[in-house]
Amino acid sequence: MPIKLLQAVVAATVFFTSALAAAPLAYISNQLSDSVSIIDTGLGEVVATIAVSGKPAGVAIAPDGKHCYISTPEAHGFAVIDTEKRQLVAQVKVSDGALGIAVSPDSQRIYVADWYNNTVAVVDAGNYHVVQTIAVGQSPSGLMVSPDNRWLYVANRLGNSVSKIDLKRGLVKQTVAVGSHPFGLTLDSRGERLYVANVQSDDVTVLDTQLMQALATVKVSMLPYAATLALNDSRLLVTNQDDSSVSVIDTGTLKATGLIPVGDKPEGIDTHPDDRHVYVANWFDSNVSVIDAKTLRVIKTIKTGEGSRAFGQFIGK
Repeated sequence: MPIKLLQAVVAATVFFTSALAAAPLAYISNQLSDSVSIIDTGLGEVVATIAVSGKPAGVAIAPDGKHCYISTPEAHGFAVIDTEKRQLVAQVKVSDGALGIAVSPDSQRIYVADWYNNTVAVVDAGNYHVVQTIAVGQSPSGLMVSPDNRWLYVANRLGNSVSKIDLKRGLVKQTVAVGSHPFGLTLDSRGERLYVANVQSDDVTVLDTQLMQALATVKVSMLPYAATLALNDSRLLVTNQDDSSVSVIDTGTLKATGLIPVGDKPEGIDTHPDDRHVYVANWFDSNVSVIDAKTLRVIKTIKTGEGSRAFGQFIGK
């Protein structure tokens, strides 16, 4: 082989290997097997499985990439995974019914929703102490923090509402009615629109975050659970638990435009940093479907653990 060609092949191999090594990781909570599967999104396979007791459910990755937090309802708190070591490094007790979990953009605060006590705990990410507890609506579940770190949005499932918390003051500024049994939330990249998946009314409420007023209610399929945005916020993808599908909504027209078959009982959903590939955790099939948001097709299925849930933002940057 000519030297120049050999050098080109070696360079390409090194680049490809480096690209794979640097690929974001997805953390999938497997509630029925008390574990977390770590998917290398470059390889498209599980590269590690970590035992996490307490029926792991919610997932939140710190923006600084150092830790992944997993809510553990039966252990009354959350587990901490060191992303570099790929090891469980702490289990923190917070409250009776920990479920939804989120991290502030500066990685300094962890927010944990308590399903039973109707509160959100504010936890210091440095020492894991609860620094404040904020009362919200009935059965808080999904959480989202605004990009400017000013607001925390909470889906109150049995309250059929969403609360907007002022993080500077540590107080609920406003609570507004949405559809029936809201669960998963997602914000656009500017923090201007909040999308709310309403499990019992089979629809998505689109809220203007400044006014906290509904811009639209979009009908989807059966038991929508969670949502994510892709392609520069132009498409919203929503998991429908009861018909094994993902609904596609055009965010320009706020109309449902497609339905993608995935695995059985899809729950958690998140978008890869490439803004194109969307990962869906399928509870009954114990796997993850990977969707191409441009073609609206499943391009890969990855086997994980039993009862894959991955509720929250589970893909690192």
